[in-house]
Amino acid sequence: MLSQSQVNLIRGSASLLAEGNVAVTQAFYDNLFAAAPGVRKLFSEDMFDQSEKLWNSIVTVVESAKDLGEIEDELLAMGARHVRYGALPEHYPVVNEILIATIASIAGDTWTNDHQDAWQAALGAVTSLMIQGATEDAG
Repeated sequence: MLSQSQVNLIRGSASLLAEGNVAVTQAFYDNLFAAAPGVRKLFSEDMFDQSEKLWNSIVTVVESAKDLGEIEDELLAMGARHVRYGALPEHYPVVNEILIATIASIAGDTWTNDHQDAWQAALGAVTSLMIQGATEDAG
């Protein structure tokens, strides 16, 4: 569970993201495909819908940051779906790292180690539930 301070940091930095959601998701995918070119094949050529899905997922995590248990079922189901797309457990840390780095680059000078820790905690919890969903779906 995230502390109220972490929730506030996530929501504060997310407000910067909201100013350019398309740019944020485009930057994320550009960074992801540069860092892990092998995952590009898991996505369609037209990234518009995928970018929208990513943005909606970010919004959901931000809105539920106080209690990620509120979206547990959604995250378990998302993890199960991602298995069908070809996602592997080792992809999750890379995605988290790139997403946090992308958010940090957009936040610029306002980004702190506390922001980093808050996003890592939130995405770690999200990842854990998604991997659990993937595992349950495979089992």
